[in-house]
Amino acid sequence: MKKLFTIVSMTLIIPALTSCGGGPKGDMPWIVDRFDDIKVIRYEVPGFDALPLEEKELIYYLSEAAKCGRDILFDQNCPVNLPVRRTLETVYENYKGDRTTAEWKALEKYLKKVWFANGIHHHYSNDKFVPEFTEGYLLDAIETIPEEKFGSLNSLRGEVCRAIFDPALYPTKLNQKAGDDLLLTSSSNYYHNVSQAEAEAFYADMAAADAGNPEPVSYGLNSQLTKDDAGRICERVWKLGGMYSPAIERIVYWLEKAQAVAKEPQKTNIAALVSYYKTGDLKEFDRYNIGWVKDTVSNVDFVNGFIEDYGDPLGRKASWEANVNFMDTEACHRTEVISDNAQWFEDHSPVAEAYRKPVVRGVSAKVITVAMLGGDCYPATPIGINLPNADWIRKEYGSKSVTIDNITYAYDMAAHGNGFNEEFVLRAEDRERMERYGKLADDLHTDLHECLGHGSGQLAPGVKGGELKSYSSTLEETRADLFGLGDRLGSGHAHVKALTDDAGRFPRVNPARHSIGDDACQVCPGGIADRLPVAERCQPGGGDLVLITGA
Repeated sequence: MKKLFTIVSMTLIIPALTSCGGGPKGDMPWIVDRFDDIKVIRYEVPGFDALPLEEKELIYYLSEAAKCGRDILFDQNCPVNLPVRRTLETVYENYKGDRTTAEWKALEKYLKKVWFANGIHHHYSNDKFVPEFTEGYLLDAIETIPEEKFGSLNSLRGEVCRAIFDPALYPTKLNQKAGDDLLLTSSSNYYHNVSQAEAEAFYADMAAADAGNPEPVSYGLNSQLTKDDAGRICERVWKLGGMYSPAIERIVYWLEKAQAVAKEPQKTNIAALVSYYKTGDLKEFDRYNIGWVKDTVSNVDFVNGFIEDYGDPLGRKASWEANVNFMDTEACHRTEVISDNAQWFEDHSPVAEAYRKPVVRGVSAKVITVAMLGGDCYPATPIGINLPNADWIRKEYGSKSVTIDNITYAYDMAAHGNGFNEEFVLRAEDRERMERYGKLADDLHTDLHECLGHGSGQLAPGVKGGELKSYSSTLEETRADLFGLGDRLGSGHAHVKALTDDAGRFPRVNPARHSIGDDACQVCPGGIADRLPVAERCQPGGGDLVLITGA
């Protein structure tokens, strides 16, 4: 897939429901907190008040479901994340000592970082956080709190302290260094007591047994790979009655509430998703995805499930995420123009003809207003999404792309006056154009990246899509970014040219500037790690940015 993440410093997002239209309420700031490299940004949900009551009810039920999988993601990211978070939260809620000291402030900041990153590892680098308070301080604070406040956490106190303070324990969430055993050196919880060679052989055998199936399921997508008591490799499936059952039970409860008020075809699609959660059957997940991608009429839409494999060193297992949204009908005009001309873009894509789709099917794109985010979509949120991920579904039924307008608007408003353009953009006329067209340009790049980048192209005969393993996500994101940065908008296509006019050049300038500037020097997963090869494509040997127009 996939997701295009924001290309500014990653931010925590706090929603605020607002009436249709209008700017921020009063003098409320867009940036409401800062710590380390994180900005906490408030976003609004314009248009919610104007929705029909039945759609508001549907959004409410879907939003409740979106909040129920948070602990799933924490546990997926590292097996000690939940004990660490719950211990620190208990201290934060019950500590009666001096909260003005430097060590308390350091503990508070560490907890905020854990909340933000959904665990004890940095959201970009995957390195474990280094605490700025001592183990002795934490233990002293714990001792001032009655034991009953901690409950079952009391027996885990030593494990929690080792996880926080021992730099050799859980050093990185995701290791992708060639030559290492990527599973045994990564701290994520997708595999337990299983080596990389064992995991690869297990799924190779599974795929071989299904060879020739034109509609293969996404093997291993919704399970932890582990060993049973006899040492045999097996899967713990994430389903009702399986792993993560308590959280999934709550998700299903709210989805069934949503199903009761939804209209067709969404009612049937939600039923398929509920069936998937109850059974763990990946064929049911494919059935849901087909129905979901074919539904282009529902004003309220959502994503809920085990979707993206960025966090798995082998690119196979998916983190849990949720997104509830409704259409921004006015802004959808530009994405309709792009999706209506998808075949033209495919025919003129910068790849060999053998890798272009002769007939583009089912490409839909829209601009949305997000109402609720959960799991791996929160607090660090994507600004664009393209789904589903299964290649055979994309080939036969197409894909659905969205640009999340109220999130990009919040980022744009929060960036005003931060001094970045004044520091890194030399000419005043360029800064003026960026002020005038920058938001539209970034949105167009997201549209092109998601709708036509991820939605374009076809695999070579015999290629299944998983051959690149740990490199797959980064290279796919690079491909989509270069497609979006290509000189398609200035090529003379009348319908698309009318969209942008003078803004047409800025989808190349803004992302290229970020790639060569702040993003290119970071070590990041999937949707951000692609910025380095993009930067190298833009500026080989220090060349001029104009080289990007030949992408």
